[in-house]
Amino acid sequence: MSILVELTRSTAPGEWDADLAPEGPPGLHDTLIGREQEIADVRARLAAPGCRLLTVTGLAGVGKSALVRAALADRTGTDPSAAVSVDLAAAADADGVWTRVAAALSRPPDGDAREAAWTALADRAADRELLLVLDNGDLAARAVAGDIAVLLRRIPRLCVVFTSRVALDIHAERIFPLGPLATGAAGAAGPSAASDAARLFVARLQPHYRWAVTSAADRDGIAEICALLEGVPLAVEEAARAVGALSPRRMLQRIRDGEQLYSRRLVDVPSRHGSMDAALSWGDAALTAGELQLLRRLSVCEGAFDLAVAQQVAGLTWAQTVQGLDALVRKSLLHSVKREGAEPEFRMFRATRQHYRARLAADPADLAATRARHAAHTLEFALQARQGLRLPKERAYWLELVAERTPDLFAIARLNQETGEHAAAARMLLALEEAWTVHDLLGTAGALLDGSLAALTGAEGAQATEAAARWALTEGDWARAEAYIERLGRSLDAAARAAALRAELMLGRGDAVGALQQAEFALAGKRAPGGTVAAARVLRTLAAARAAVGRRQPEEPLVKAARGLLELGEPRQAALTLAALAVAQRGHARARAGAGEAVELLLAHAAPVRDVRAVLLAAAGTVPAGGEAYRRLGALADRIPERGDDPPQGAPEPAAPDGHGGMLLAARAALAEAAREEAEAAPAGGLERLTHRQLQVAELVAEGMTNRQIARALELSEWTVVNHLRQVMQRLDCPSRVHVARIVQGRATARLSG
Repeated sequence: MSILVELTRSTAPGEWDADLAPEGPPGLHDTLIGREQEIADVRARLAAPGCRLLTVTGLAGVGKSALVRAALADRTGTDPSAAVSVDLAAAADADGVWTRVAAALSRPPDGDAREAAWTALADRAADRELLLVLDNGDLAARAVAGDIAVLLRRIPRLCVVFTSRVALDIHAERIFPLGPLATGAAGAAGPSAASDAARLFVARLQPHYRWAVTSAADRDGIAEICALLEGVPLAVEEAARAVGALSPRRMLQRIRDGEQLYSRRLVDVPSRHGSMDAALSWGDAALTAGELQLLRRLSVCEGAFDLAVAQQVAGLTWAQTVQGLDALVRKSLLHSVKREGAEPEFRMFRATRQHYRARLAADPADLAATRARHAAHTLEFALQARQGLRLPKERAYWLELVAERTPDLFAIARLNQETGEHAAAARMLLALEEAWTVHDLLGTAGALLDGSLAALTGAEGAQATEAAARWALTEGDWARAEAYIERLGRSLDAAARAAALRAELMLGRGDAVGALQQAEFALAGKRAPGGTVAAARVLRTLAAARAAVGRRQPEEPLVKAARGLLELGEPRQAALTLAALAVAQRGHARARAGAGEAVELLLAHAAPVRDVRAVLLAAAGTVPAGGEAYRRLGALADRIPERGDDPPQGAPEPAAPDGHGGMLLAARAALAEAAREEAEAAPAGGLERLTHRQLQVAELVAEGMTNRQIARALELSEWTVVNHLRQVMQRLDCPSRVHVARIVQGRATARLSG
């Protein structure tokens, strides 16, 4: 008898109707999709010297049993009796396990089931290598672990394969963790209709509904469904069986909304494999009361969470939380993830989260208390992130962390609104404005904020309305921005702020004269908007409006604003202000310096695509029109579509790495090339206007020396060096020592090439 037929015979009675069953277990007539590498890996593990116990673990519905069956399909060769497989799904203790093993070996126990099973195994292994497959051992794993350790020592020629969500934790064990199917194609970003998960979905569609995959939109919908279900095979199969009255697109929306799908269960499939909910419910019997409680409470988290979040949300001690998280990871109910430079984090698969969230909802008091703890911790996180985003060394860390926590942040904002906590929702959303901007989430955050505006009053309401208007302007939603500005204008002491925003709106609509008037009104006297960021934004609008009507914006206010923004920890705002300086001072030496510094700031600090485009366009305006640098900068800017536009057809590809960082590096190179071209055209670069001592200082600056090092080299006081350097910068019209160095280096390059 082959291992596959034995598996059918050893299945517990009542699992499925034997008259309806095929010649092997469910799914054996289907090719196991997307598991070629895993099958090879399991076979290699079993063939490795010294392998006595291989445990295949993984979350519910991932396909552990199917993988083992496929991997062992050709194991028996000419001796079918060299392998025996036993289904332990109905075994909750050691006696149940060994009773089923003895029955599978045709040795019905007469008294001691363990002794009967072990004797039969020893007899079978007396003259051959014997493989024992213990399938679905979740409920009995703890009870039988010690017995298996003793059995392996007693029967040297025995090898055991154990499938369970939890490992046995014995010395001889080798663990093979099985993950979900891939939802993206190799080398591609995002869901793919060519992925293993999507192929499984299509294979499991009922023949009556194969029309559901006739169009590209249908296939894209299936790819998104598989990604949303995270490639868990049972969840994918369950969704595929639900296609019929629902199209893939409608199904996708229902899954996003957390609604239950109607799915027809195959009659020859065990009830626990009929759905993800059934599979998880079956495994609950192996969990302690504390583990179940922790799972239910952690199910409110939408994304990944760390130990601190888990402790706060669960309301447990540190020790209880650590122990609980470790147990749930080992039982394949939590997935451990690690971010570089950060503490370990954990996440639930979607199906697990929905299952235990439904269980939590059955206890309204616990649900309310858990949500309150989650909301309080999330608001605290948002306020910490706001401070961290202003620290140059921590900005990248907090941006990444906010991106990961965004699902929870938005979920808590909605929850606060549902419970009437509109002030908390607005406070959290406003705290993360910088992160929403960088991650291009202002539209989503703005829509959420809009849901609280009507409930906010006084200064709180004015602040939120101003932010909503600012976000709408950034998104180019002029109609919505106008409505917010009108509402803000009716607030006391908000006239200047409304005027500043109205100026930006008019400029966006092409009314430069009106924008100029509103911006000047906003900046006049004591009515000017408070705060460095707000003032800089008005200055940028004013500079753009003046440029549009042919008037030059004075340099000093923009330079001062940029410095203030850097001191405040607002590098992205400083870059935009320097870009505005480049536009306002076009044709002046300051223009290219401002554009170059803006490029450097965006290279060092993450920024949204719209900011990259603004800086590239500003840089293009600082180099001679028609030159190579101008062409390259223009081509880079053209690669980034304006709001709502599709990428231009046939846009030239820059000779730079992919991504916006690559574009900025190319922009830096183009600006440097323009500087070299000018240096070659005028080798002296203005250096002939310097005194001998000033030229010495400039040359040492170009070598990278500090003021103190220059003072020692020239035997001068540091104060004298500072004065000389100030004179050099004035005579060369340079905004910084970096630009002095570039001029000196340009002359040296020109001399070498000459």
